[in-house]
Parts: sequence; structure tokens; C-alpha cells
Amino acid sequence: MEKLLNRLIDLPSEVNGMLPWNCWNSCMSDSEGNLASWAGDVFRVGAFVTWVCSVYASLSIMWTGGMGEGAAIVGSILGMAVWVYAAFPIAMVVRGAGEEVAASKGDTVNLLFYDLPMATIKAVGYITALVATFAAIVAAVSAVSAGFVDMTGGVDVGYMANFDYAYALPGSAMDAFTNMVGLEWVGGVLNDFWAWDVSRAGDGTWAGDVVASAWGFVQVAVILAKLYVVMALYSFFYNILNTLFNWVKSPSLPIRSK
Repeated sequence: MEKLLNRLIDLPSEVNGMLPWNCWNSCMSDSEGNLASWAGDVFRVGAFVTWVCSVYASLSIMWTGGMGEGAAIVGSILGMAVWVYAAFPIAMVVRGAGEEVAASKGDTVNLLFYDLPMATIKAVGYITALVATFAAIVAAVSAVSAGFVDMTGGVDVGYMANFDYAYALPGSAMDAFTNMVGLEWVGGVLNDFWAWDVSRAGDGTWAGDVVASAWGFVQVAVILAKLYVVMALYSFFYNILNTLFNWVKSPSLPIRSK
């Protein structure tokens, strides 16, 4: 009777061991140790999705009526080619961020609160800079050719607004910190820096449009400068909080006893 009872109780385990392609239990057991690898895989899939969406958006003017007529069609075709080309390095930025996350050797807390946010901030910043670079290139070609080769019809730089989210948390933290220590003017300087935009609109003249397009390349440098400041601020506040939490776990006062 006891053997039958034990056999009945162990029945789920025996059947589970005989099921084909059953690796779910080992996946769940190894999930915490492979969290960085899983996060890297998410970025890798995200890179493919980013590439598909970028190519689709680049070619969408063919069926949305944005090709234009006559000579404008040539510019539209060249513009599509430029943005399809740009889709590949943009996707590789996302994939590179995933490889950095997958190579993380820290614990789960360090992965979730430092490696993953830093990789995301860097990816968003680099993608924004790449979009701004290619937008500046097509704008420059259009300006130099006096509009005869106009590739700006398919340009969509709305993605650059997403960079605001990348520095919202570090920027707000730095603003609150400077106000707390009585350095409001530093927070004001940083707020002006976040809002800094050197891009210009052309005035309709050849020289004015060329100069305006040149400012687009300067804007790329401004985007990268903002990115590196944001990364430095995030690292600064993370190190402060990490030091504080380590002290809370093992509090000690710097008092020397004789």
C-alpha cells in the first residue's frame, strides 16, 4: 500500500521526465542566472524589429503618395535609398546594446538598475544621433543642389523627440539635487543645456539653406554631448545610491578609537 501511494505521489515527476522536448523546468531554474543573456536576446529581437520598422517607414512613401511628380521622384528614390541604408547601422546600435547587457557580470540589482538603463540610454542617444546625421545629409544635398535633388520629402525626424525620455530621469535627479544643496543656478544651466537646439530653418536663398543644413551636423554633436552628460549623471547618482545602500547593510561611522 505504501509503495502504491508513493508511486501515485511521484506520478507527475515520472510523467514529466518522459515528456518530449521538456526543458521548461531547467529554463525556469536557470532563469535568474541567465537574466543578462535573456535581456540580450530581447535586444537582439528588438534590433530586427527596429530594422523592419525602419525599412517599412522608409519605403512607405511609395504607397502613401509621397513620391511626388517629375524630377521629384528621383529625389524620393534617393531619399528612400539613404534611409534604407541608415536602417542597418540603426539596428546594429540596438544589437550592440544587447551584447553589452548580455556580457554583464554583475548581480541582478546591478543589471536591472545600472547595466540595462545605461545600455538603453546609450542606444537611444546613438540612434537619435544617427537619425539626425542622415537627416542633415539629405538636407545638405537638397540645399547644395538648390532643391533639384530634394531627398527631404521622406525625412521623419520625429524619433529625435524620444531622446527627451532618455535624460528625463538623470536630468530631474540632478535638478532636484542642485536645488537641495543650494546650487539652483547649476540646475538652471543644465535645463538650458537640455533644451539647447542649434538646428535652423533655411530662408529660401541658396546660401541661407546651405548654412541651415550645416547647422544640422552641429546638432548631431549637441545630441552626443547631451548623451555623454546624461550617462555621467546617471553613473554619478547610481554610485551614490549604491554606496548608501551598502552602508545601510553594514553601517559604520568614521570614528577612530585610541
